[in-house]
Amino acid sequence: MNKKNPHEQFVSYLRSKNKSITPERLNILDEVLAQKNHFKIEDIIEKMSSAEKSISRATVYRSIKTIEEAGLIKYIRSINDEKVYEVQKEHHDHMICESCGKIIEFHDHDLEALQDSICKSHGFTPKRHIMKIFGICEMCRTNKT
Repeated sequence: MNKKNPHEQFVSYLRSKNKSITPERLNILDEVLAQKNHFKIEDIIEKMSSAEKSISRATVYRSIKTIEEAGLIKYIRSINDEKVYEVQKEHHDHMICESCGKIIEFHDHDLEALQDSICKSHGFTPKRHIMKIFGICEMCRTNKT
């Protein structure tokens, strides 16, 4: 089966929800997909205004929500009441510093196998999971001593 590219997936989602396929939504999607790291909505607004693409803040906020609903980005956590997102990619988990807010991505095959084993032992069929470990990163720990 051919997997849809993000634009096709987004357009398909918009059609399935009877939502308009607007140039603004597609421009916001392009900016979101260009993000290499975790991002906040304010980052997208800033990039859109610096690119001189006249899009209202409300349109960006609504479009980000729609892009998330379409499964192209996912919410990681809030830092100072701002949501942090990432573009959907290969499965990974997160360690989040409670001091500086740094988000460290990791993937561990042994941990995944253990989770699968636990699910199997309970007769549980996992569909997805999110692991977030909260603590203090090395830089913050070093700077506080």
